[in-house]
Amino acid sequence: MRSTPSASWVSSTDTPRTSPTRAAKEALMSEAPHSYAVYARDHVPLPPKDAEVLTTACDYCTVGCGYKVYRWPVGKEGGLKAGENAFKADFPHDTTMGAWVAPSQHNIVRHKGKPHHVLVVADKDATVVNVGGNHSIRGGTLAQKCYNPENRTSERLLQPMIRVRGTLMPVSWELATDVMADISKYVLAKFGEHAWGIKMYSYQYFENTYAITKLGMTSIGTPAIAPHDKCSNTNDATGLDDAGIDSFAASHEDWGLCEVAFMSGVDPYESKTTLFTQWMMPSGAKMIFVTPHKTMGVAFGEKNGGLWLPIIPGTDSVLHMALARIIIENNWQDQEFIDKWIANSWEVDSGYGRGTRNTGWQWRTTWGTWQSDWPDYKKFILAQEESKLDVAAKITGLKAEDIRRCAEMIAKPKPNGQRPKTSFMLEKGNYWSNNYMNTTSFASLGL
Repeated sequence: MRSTPSASWVSSTDTPRTSPTRAAKEALMSEAPHSYAVYARDHVPLPPKDAEVLTTACDYCTVGCGYKVYRWPVGKEGGLKAGENAFKADFPHDTTMGAWVAPSQHNIVRHKGKPHHVLVVADKDATVVNVGGNHSIRGGTLAQKCYNPENRTSERLLQPMIRVRGTLMPVSWELATDVMADISKYVLAKFGEHAWGIKMYSYQYFENTYAITKLGMTSIGTPAIAPHDKCSNTNDATGLDDAGIDSFAASHEDWGLCEVAFMSGVDPYESKTTLFTQWMMPSGAKMIFVTPHKTMGVAFGEKNGGLWLPIIPGTDSVLHMALARIIIENNWQDQEFIDKWIANSWEVDSGYGRGTRNTGWQWRTTWGTWQSDWPDYKKFILAQEESKLDVAAKITGLKAEDIRRCAEMIAKPKPNGQRPKTSFMLEKGNYWSNNYMNTTSFASLGL
């Protein structure tokens, strides 16, 4: 059902307002100060043919799906015929993935002093990532993040706040910047750059992360700088770093080509939805979920020949060692890959503990005492009591037969001698429980 426009837009004169704060925010949305505010009620308009079209990307996860933003003034909307709207589609229609917009994809914003409609929809023209306009539930609500005093964003701060006599008071950006600069100068002069700390976001666009990093690391020169979810300026999976692996190296196509996916502490259906639904589900890959929770992704994996390992949190490194031991004992490792890409003892000793893959972490000058080569790793695994199947099963809370089946799925050669194309994914369930041991053992297992 489509309601009439008159039922869709309500003026502030129709609804009494008692909160000065809310009234002030409504004024920001109105064409004339303190006149009226408009907001969506029960009607999602179609964009007219001349609506402004912008492009953006979802900022909820690392997949980076593409979206289109349609923006046009309130009081105008497109028609139901293809020639009357910016979607160039006839309405109504019954194609699930066709041009369509939900209430969650619509909002009202203030643009150039006047209220405008905004639609944020997945890009149907996308040829990479979310091909054809696929999107997650979270991505389908991007429009709701735009500021509108009539929805949940009414709580958003519109200007800086400074505590005056115990009360936070709104101030101008000029005053806030001056105060920040003066206090910073005082702290730096009296205590040095180590006393000046900054907590920053990392899930933002390059222009923002570059500027704030430049401020902290170059202008101030402080070591006390960290993204929102970490205690220092480092990556989540430090074990991958020390193994010479870029955590975000895999492409979407890589995941679509794998035959087996070993996923530790993560359900990509919930955290990387489009990667899962667009690239992994259609491939028919056998999915192994190492997580205590039986999620939607786990249910899908089990139904399609996969495996669920409901591990005791924090014991992943023991599971990894047990899997490595089974692989070593059966000689299932990819020896050709190991001989070509894994550092030997000479490369380890001559490369500051990092072989020939030197990076910015060369301050760790261990000279043969940090990393190990393949013969040393094999000797280490076979010598560990925890890597024995029965011991590992008790520690991890998993069934011994499931651990063995997992090893066979990820490494056992096929009857024709070909190895399974196995990809390894980890997330916070892995590295937020026992970070370094879990991530180093994970990297070693994958390599």
